[in-house]
Amino acid sequence: MNPMDFFNKKDGFPFNAMPQSEINPKSILEMKKMVKQYHSLLNDDFWGDIHGLRTSKKKQTQMIPVEIWEDVKHIYLCIVAPGLPSMKYAKIHFNTDQILTLKVKSHSLKPSQAVTLLSSDLPQQYYEREIPLPKSVKMSNYTSSYEDGVLTYTFIKEDNELEIPFDF
Repeated sequence: MNPMDFFNKKDGFPFNAMPQSEINPKSILEMKKMVKQYHSLLNDDFWGDIHGLRTSKKKQTQMIPVEIWEDVKHIYLCIVAPGLPSMKYAKIHFNTDQILTLKVKSHSLKPSQAVTLLSSDLPQQYYEREIPLPKSVKMSNYTSSYEDGVLTYTFIKEDNELEIPFDF
């Protein structure tokens, strides 16, 4: 038996059972619109909000807020990173003299007397962000500080003036 015979029967699935007058381009567009509405309402966010039934493991991108400032000689990169126990939880890596990658490790905020963590909304992961700097900086000579939840890197601007020798 040919597999298509099932679809070609008088009451075959699904369209042969429908009167031919109901199948037209307008009705197909209406069905397509209904399906889009269904998917927009009952999407992964909907199922994730109902008892954690999220169907896919989407990687949530976290934003690391930064500000970039400058003066005549320096570029300042200020990162909002509250609760870092030490500078070792934040690292930078230069891709070029104008692009760096920042990695910040989040952690629990354990009080000194606490013994067992019962619940946490804080993710225990590395946050990573590539940051383009507006000007070239010296990659081997920079300082860093951490105060009031703000991590500040101070970079020395690279002197990019090219001296072009003229031969007369």
